[in-house]
Amino acid sequence: MEINPVENLIKKKDKLLSKLKGKKALVVRLGAVGDMIMISPVLRALKNDGYQVVLNTQPYGKTAVWGNPNIDAFFMQNENQVPIERLDEYWGKLGIGFDKMINLTGSVEGDLLKPEGSPEFSWTKERRHEECNKNYVDYSMGKAGYPITAAKTEMFFTKAEHKWAKNFRNKYRGKFVIIWSLYGSSPHKAYPYAEYAATEFLDRHKDVIMITVGGEFGQILEWNHPRTKNWSGRETIRKVMLLTQYVDLVVGTETGVLNAAGCYNTPKIIFLSHSTEENLTKHWTNAYPIYAPISCYPCHQLHYTFESCKLNSKLESPLCMTMIPPEVVVATMEEIYKKEILWRQQH
Repeated sequence: MEINPVENLIKKKDKLLSKLKGKKALVVRLGAVGDMIMISPVLRALKNDGYQVVLNTQPYGKTAVWGNPNIDAFFMQNENQVPIERLDEYWGKLGIGFDKMINLTGSVEGDLLKPEGSPEFSWTKERRHEECNKNYVDYSMGKAGYPITAAKTEMFFTKAEHKWAKNFRNKYRGKFVIIWSLYGSSPHKAYPYAEYAATEFLDRHKDVIMITVGGEFGQILEWNHPRTKNWSGRETIRKVMLLTQYVDLVVGTETGVLNAAGCYNTPKIIFLSHSTEENLTKHWTNAYPIYAPISCYPCHQLHYTFESCKLNSKLESPLCMTMIPPEVVVATMEEIYKKEILWRQQH
């Protein structure tokens, strides 16, 4: 007998529902780490309204929201467990029994970032900008029925996790510690001059410790330096996201690590590619967005291949990254460094 993935999941959902009391809300968000961080204000608003909140997500997405007290239960499914052609049927049945269902899947990637292969991907840049230049968090709140702007994103960690982070920070007391995120989920989420800019800054300042992250693919972009710790693919994303609260600077592209840093007052340099300041960093504190002065920026597109993105022919890397001069990056790092050193001297 053929296994029906939709019906099996609905049965599990019904069992979960039977254990919950009072008003119940279901939030559906099948997305990556950064996407999950951006919906944290929605979860908080629902909880404040008296709902028991169930989050339907995938294992990797759970990494970013695990421990969130605004989530009463998780309803998990694996990636591609439900065929794309059956998603509408699945979602229709999934919401039965809940007092409110909010489906935020595609609220960024789809509504505000047009996927490669979709008709909207080929719109003119001007039309995409008019349609898509909206803050991701504000837009998600609006879709959930909360006309709230500038809602703060948040993450939650255990006492044990914070103890680990504090011990790490104490190990480098007096040092200027930087996390550099080297690689993201798309071709345009890797800065080709990272090593040059980072080692230049390291050589200028002997009190700097650099931590490189970026999953297994990030290892390709890592470098050897006595004061650089190569964590790509070697340390958990959750530890890295927690540490963005404790370090002195976070640098990188539009990745989950930078979204984590966006929850905190930590200074952060972010290389924008398909998003604008309005989209991503508008409500962050101590954000230093940098973008290339090129005709295709901002594209508001999701590029899955190099073929759909304008490349630097010599480096075979997207123009939105190669046209950000490393000198500008180093100068911005210097600005942040000097502010921190001055603050330490005064306190």
